[in-house]
Amino acid sequence: MYFKASIAALASISALAAAQAPSIDQWTQSEINNGTAWKEVTQIARDNQLYNLGTRENSPCQWGTMNVRKEFRDMSKEDRKSFTDAATCLMNTPPQRMRPDQAADYPGILSRHDEYVATHINLTFHIHATADFLGWHRHFIKHYEQDLQNLCGYTGTLPYWNWALDASAPQDSPLFTGDDYSMGANGKSIPNRSDTYLYTQGINMPPGTGGGCIESGPFSNITINLGPLDLPNTKNVDSNYQYNPRCLNRDFNSFFTERYNTFTNVTELILESIYLEDFQDRMQGYASGDPFGVHGGGHWGMGGAASDFHSSPSDPLFFLHHGMIDNVWTTWQNLDIYRRQFIIMGTSTLGNSPPSAKMTLDDVIPFGFVADDRIFRELMDTFAEGYCYRYE
Repeated sequence: MYFKASIAALASISALAAAQAPSIDQWTQSEINNGTAWKEVTQIARDNQLYNLGTRENSPCQWGTMNVRKEFRDMSKEDRKSFTDAATCLMNTPPQRMRPDQAADYPGILSRHDEYVATHINLTFHIHATADFLGWHRHFIKHYEQDLQNLCGYTGTLPYWNWALDASAPQDSPLFTGDDYSMGANGKSIPNRSDTYLYTQGINMPPGTGGGCIESGPFSNITINLGPLDLPNTKNVDSNYQYNPRCLNRDFNSFFTERYNTFTNVTELILESIYLEDFQDRMQGYASGDPFGVHGGGHWGMGGAASDFHSSPSDPLFFLHHGMIDNVWTTWQNLDIYRRQFIIMGTSTLGNSPPSAKMTLDDVIPFGFVADDRIFRELMDTFAEGYCYRYE
C-alpha cells in the first residue's frame, strides 16, 4: 500500500514538474484588461497548489483546514470590523520586543505597531530591490497576522486589497467608504495643490484626491508616531526613529493605479515574466519603461503615510497591499512550482548598492523588533511550518 502511494505521489510530482506555466496568448487582450484572465490564472495556480499538496505525505498543512486569506470586500461585515478593531488594538498595544534599555534610542516606538514601522525603517535598504524583497515581506505580514490573533483576539486571517478592481478611482472603492466596516476613508481633500516632480522616477506627479487626515471610519482617531523620512512636500523627520505624533493621512491617486495597478499590469507581470529577475524587477519598478511596478504603484496610489519609502507600514492598509503582492508572487510561484518554489536572485542591498554578495537560501534573514531571524528557505513555501495559508 505504501509502495503504491509513493508511486502515485512520484507520478504527481513528475506531472507537475513537466507542466508549463500558461501563455499570455491563451487570452484575448480584452480578457486580460477586464480581469477574466487574472481570475482564470489564479484558479490555475490554486489547482496546482491543491495538486502539489496532495504529493506531500503526512503534511500537517491540509487544504480544507488551512488559513484562507480573502479580498477585504469579500469578507462579512462582522469580519471586516473585527480586523480593523484588531489593527487598531495593535496600535494601542505596548511594544513587545523592544527592551527598556533600547527605548532612548527609539523614541518613536510607543506601540507594537510602531515596532513594525521601526523595523521597516531600519531595514529599508536591505529589503527592497534585493533577493529577499518578496520573502521578507511575506514573513513580515504573516507575523502581523499572528500578532492580531495572539495579542488582540482576532480570529480571522489577514485580508488583501485587490487594487486592480479599483485602479480607475481608488478613492471610490467600497474599501474606503469611511463607514464602520471599511478600511477607513480617503484623507480630507487639500485643494489648490500643484504637480510634484519625482526625481528618482523622472515624472510629474499630479496631486491626489485627499492629502489630509482620515476623518471617518476606522483609523480616523489614531495617532502614528514614526516618519515620514522621504515624502515630497512634507516636513520629514530629522532622525530615523524620531517621535513625530500626527494623524494618519491618505491621498488616493489614480495617476498611479490606472497606470501600474490594473488587471492588465498584474496579469502581464505574471504571464510575461518567465524568469525571476524579470518578475522581481517588473513588480518593483526597476524594469525599463516601468518606474513603479505594481508594488510602487500601490504605495504611491495610496499616498500619504503609505507612500513613504521607509515608514509606509504606519498605515494598516500597507498590510493589505502587501497581501496582494504576496498573492501575486504565490500565483507566479504556483504556475510552475517545481521551477519557482525555491528560486532566488539578487543580493542583500538595494540595487546592489553598495555591492554585496549574492544571497543564498541558507542566509539568515533579520526581522528586528518584529520576530526572530529566519533562514531564507523557510520563507519560500506558503504550506510550510508556520505558514499554511492560501488566497481566495
